[in-house]
Amino acid sequence: MPDTRIEQPLVPRALHWWAVLTVAATVCLLALGAVVTTFRVGMADPVWPTYPWHLLLISYDEPSAGFLIEHTHRLAGYIVGCCVIVLAVWLAVAARGGWLKQLGWAALVCVILQGVLGGFRVRLNALVGTDLAAIHGIFAQVVFSLFVGIAVCTSRAFARPTTLEPGEARSLRRLALTLTACTFLQLVWGSLTRHTFHPLAQRLHFLTAFVVLAAVAWFVKAVWDSPAARERLGFAALLLSVLVALQIMLGVEAWLARFGTGELPELQQVTTGQAAVRTAHVLIGSWLLAISVSCTLLVGRVRVPHAAADAGNLFEPQPRTDAIHAGPPSAAGVHHLEASA
Repeated sequence: MPDTRIEQPLVPRALHWWAVLTVAATVCLLALGAVVTTFRVGMADPVWPTYPWHLLLISYDEPSAGFLIEHTHRLAGYIVGCCVIVLAVWLAVAARGGWLKQLGWAALVCVILQGVLGGFRVRLNALVGTDLAAIHGIFAQVVFSLFVGIAVCTSRAFARPTTLEPGEARSLRRLALTLTACTFLQLVWGSLTRHTFHPLAQRLHFLTAFVVLAAVAWFVKAVWDSPAARERLGFAALLLSVLVALQIMLGVEAWLARFGTGELPELQQVTTGQAAVRTAHVLIGSWLLAISVSCTLLVGRVRVPHAAADAGNLFEPQPRTDAIHAGPPSAAGVHHLEASA
């Protein structure tokens, strides 16, 4: 039978909650970024870099609403950056695993790259237009997924092995990875649609939605068919079902408002209601990706006590049983061999 011992988390509990706080701050940053894109105010201030406290240095009689939105987005970026600095250093000091320390430093490098991309999007706007804005939006999903992965890996749920059998775990892991890949691809097409209005991106974004829906249905069915998987991933599967249904409704509404009026999207005046729908659509897409990443990591945390079992199991070293490490024979064993001879 699989080992079901309760293990200690890989980090102190306070560090896990700091990782969760970093994820929450990043959700706010993503929401502000979506509002910036929706109202097309990314160039409200062509100066970069600016101080984090820039809004305290200006007269509020001058800036437009777009200026305030853009600088609030930049301020949120600074806050997330500070959270990640603390997270990376804390992981380096307190984590019980070299790979988790490396994830912390990777998160810090990624958030720095994301900030630089955002700055280049402003400084090079005249040269590359919205191309860097689209890349900035896509890479934001990668960074967010990394933060979510760290929060999952530092949780008690990740430290607790499950009763999943090796073959069942491999199957669920493949389904979770497929769902993660399809969801990320859908977000890529969505970012290109929002920033470039490219006809091919529009079609691919629409068609990939059906693929994501099928992947969610397949994964949820696999989870619900297994008592062990349902115990570990049941809540995530239920949340996936609810969010994907809500995402489809928001997507239809956002699509009709942008492309169903007969007016060119870049010439439309965005209302507050349309901005709320589009922002919610972007955020739920990010949450679907985050849940997919979480399921992939949680399925990977399966303890297999036998060396012959699941060699591809994530995060769990397999015990060595070769004769080299068996140690010297006991005295009783030696006498038994001599007697047999």
